[in-house]
Amino acid sequence: MKSLFLIFTISFISACSSKGEVKSKQASLYFGAGTQSLMQQQYTEALTSLLKANELDPNNSDIINNLAMAYYFKGEHDLAIKSLNRSLEINSNNTDAKVNLASIYLEDGQVDKAEDLYKKVLGDLTYDKQARTLYNLATIEQKRQNLTAAADYYKRSIKEDPNYCPSHFQIGLMQYKRRQFNSAYRSFKESSMGTCYESPAPVYYQALTLIELNKFNEARIKLDSIETRFKKTKFAVNARAKLIEINEKEIKQQNNQTHASGRVIDSPDF
Repeated sequence: MKSLFLIFTISFISACSSKGEVKSKQASLYFGAGTQSLMQQQYTEALTSLLKANELDPNNSDIINNLAMAYYFKGEHDLAIKSLNRSLEINSNNTDAKVNLASIYLEDGQVDKAEDLYKKVLGDLTYDKQARTLYNLATIEQKRQNLTAAADYYKRSIKEDPNYCPSHFQIGLMQYKRRQFNSAYRSFKESSMGTCYESPAPVYYQALTLIELNKFNEARIKLDSIETRFKKTKFAVNARAKLIEINEKEIKQQNNQTHASGRVIDSPDF
């Protein structure tokens, strides 16, 4: 599971400002068609429709936001940034545009610019994806090696949305590194639910934690499930290796117990 969780935001409602009812309706139709194409990852069609919408309504912040995303997914990075800045010039309160621009900056390694925008997004009390915003602020603090601040953001993210599984996973990794295995296992279990259910990483780390707790049978169940559910991933390969490791550990433990129980203490020679 990647440490960054960048999901770009698409605007769905546009209050067209074109003069004339016909132009307004046409812009709305092109905007809707372009937005639908974006959601279906049909980026050429999206770009075509959104360019037409923008031509009919050139000062609509929502249209320009979605147009920027079409540029981005077509590989036109600079045009995407230029369009997002234009969207924010028209409407400085466009949270979708702020999130998208921050995500591009973060992906580009422009951490300070990304942080500034994400913090402005936190000021929008009506925005319903703040758990993700807090998560990305946490990843920025991790890049800076500010682990205490990162953990605080992850916890705030979970408080904002208790089902936000990426934050549970990152908290689990921190606990695992500190050898707090019981807590880590609970966090990894939480991170395997919801939208992360189809991700193998939380299940794999549950297995690793169970191995550290010497709960080999439970770990086997997790590793077997990875081989079944995620057999085409690298985690399936790692799971097979861990199953061999578990067998070797158990044999070693059994041998140590046998030697301990059968040990004879020789009398010293005088």
